Parts: sequence; C-alpha cells; structure tokens
Amino acid sequence: MRTAVKKPWLIAAGIALIILGAFPLFTGSNYLLAVGVTFCVFATLGSAWNLIGGYAGQVGWCYATFLAIGAYTSFILFLRFGISPWLGMLAGMAISALAAVFIGSISFKLRGPFFSLSTIAFAELVRVYLNWHKDLTKGSNGLVVPYRQQNFWHLMFDSSHMYYYILLVFLIITVLICWRISLSRMGYFLRAIKADEDAVCSLGISPNRVKTQAFVISAMIASAVGTVYAFFLSYIDPQSMASLDVSTKIGTMAIVGGLGTLSGPLIGAAFLVPLSEVANILLGSSGAGMLLYGLLLILVFVFRPEGIVSFLNWKKKGSGPIKKEGSSVSLRKGGNGHA
Repeated sequence: MRTAVKKPWLIAAGIALIILGAFPLFTGSNYLLAVGVTFCVFATLGSAWNLIGGYAGQVGWCYATFLAIGAYTSFILFLRFGISPWLGMLAGMAISALAAVFIGSISFKLRGPFFSLSTIAFAELVRVYLNWHKDLTKGSNGLVVPYRQQNFWHLMFDSSHMYYYILLVFLIITVLICWRISLSRMGYFLRAIKADEDAVCSLGISPNRVKTQAFVISAMIASAVGTVYAFFLSYIDPQSMASLDVSTKIGTMAIVGGLGTLSGPLIGAAFLVPLSEVANILLGSSGAGMLLYGLLLILVFVFRPEGIVSFLNWKKKGSGPIKKEGSSVSLRKGGNGHA
C-alpha cells in the first residue's frame, strides 16, 4: 500500500525534474530564464521555511533576514577582500546559524502570534541596521558587484543559465533534505509539536531544542540561496533582500502550496511566481505581486486551508497530523514519521 501511495509522486517528481532541467534549453528569452531563476529561489526558500513553519506550525516572518545575511556577507567579503563567494557563502551560513540559535532561544518560548511578532521585530532590526550602517552596507544605496569576466570561483557567468542550474541543484538538495527530515525522528517530533506541544513536553522531549535544530537547518539553506541569488542580481539593498515583503513571499509559497507537505512549496512557487510576473506586467506596478499574495492568502485561508496540494488526492485518508488522543502512546512507539 505504501508503494502505491508513493508511486504517483515519484512519477510526478521525475517529470518535473526533466521539465526543469530542460527549461533553459527551450527558451531563448532572458526574461523567462530570470523567471525560472526566481522560481528556483523561492521554491527553495519556501521549502526551507516549511521545515519550521509547516511541519512544526511555527509561522515566522524573518527568513528574508537569513537571505540578506548570505547576500551581504558574500558581497562584502568579495568586494573588500576578494574572497570567493563560495567561501563567503559558508561564512554567511555560519552567521545565519548563529542568528537562528539567538532568535530561537528567545522566540520559541512564545507561542502563536507572539512568536510571529517576535520574528518580525528581529527582521526589522536587521533591515534597519543594514540601512543605518552605510560604511559597511552603503545603506539604501545598496551594494553592486561589477561584472569582470566569467569565473565559476567568483560566481560570475556570461548568461543566466549557470545561475539557473546552480539554484536548481540547491532546490533538489533542499527537497532531499526536507524529505529525509520528514522521515526522521526530528520530522516526527516536529509534527507532534504542531499537534500538541504540551504532550511532547510531558514525555521529556524538549520542543525548543527540536525546533531550534530545524530552524538552524532552514536558516543555513536560506543563507546559501541568498549568496547565489545576490550574484545573479549583482545588486542588493535592504529593501530587496531584508524586507518583510520578501519574508511574506517566502512563507506564502508554502501556505498556498500546502503546509507541512514536501511538494507544497514547489507547487506554490510554480503557481505564484509566474502569476506575480503576469500581475506586475498587467497592472504596471511592482507592488501588484504583493497585492496578489495578500488576496491569495485570504482565499486559501477561507476556502482551502490545506493549500493547492489538497486538490491532488494521492494521499491516504487519515494520514494527517498526529492527533492529540493517544499522542503519548504514538510518540513512545515510533522514531520515524512519514510525510
């Protein structure tokens, strides 16, 4: 029975991978390729956000902060010291991990809207700092990396194709990480925390420790994506990298696609990224995308809280989140959960 349930998803994943891999070969438009890059970026970020926001139900709005840490760390190290962005990426991931531990140590003590508000407050502090520290970040003027010549070590390429494929590899690796976590003890505990955190505490398990581990992993993923995305854009500023708008876009990918599912953020990004581009073109405003995100969030919350993925009825009935009844028995019996 388990094989029958998984087989359609494996076929769909294979077809999607072939389409994504062949996409640059069948488009001669730099604009469409840029849309493909944006899809890979937000699908990866949405998957990372889903680890803590979907599986554990901890809806945080600070992932633009980790994106910005990766972008600014690699930019500053490259511009000031000539250090390769790949090494800058590792430095940004380390800083993001420390930031996630700091945020988690404070915010995970809170629940519900108080947790969300605390993450917004931290993200705004980082954005204000990036605007204020002009000697380091150039403030609202932003930082620019001038193109020199094609060089993989410097993350500079003559076309967008290499950026697309690098980010596609990041997306695949992120999905594999999320899949592995969803089947692990950590994934089982995260779903249990979402269902009943008090029951988890009663069994001697530390919810904050489990949430912090998932938070650190997702923050490091977002930071790594921030490095590649920044060099693709070749320009960054606090508004484009560290604003609440960006954090909202990241979370929306998972919410619209389907919270707590492996394919939800991918479906959400495949639906929202092109739709946002169409809205911006038709309405002639870069803010049209945010208006669209807001309307879609309202519609999803009201009519389809499970997200777009709920229309694909391949999942067994009754395989939802861990129920409160008997949760203590379930937690004692199992170490592995299933997505």
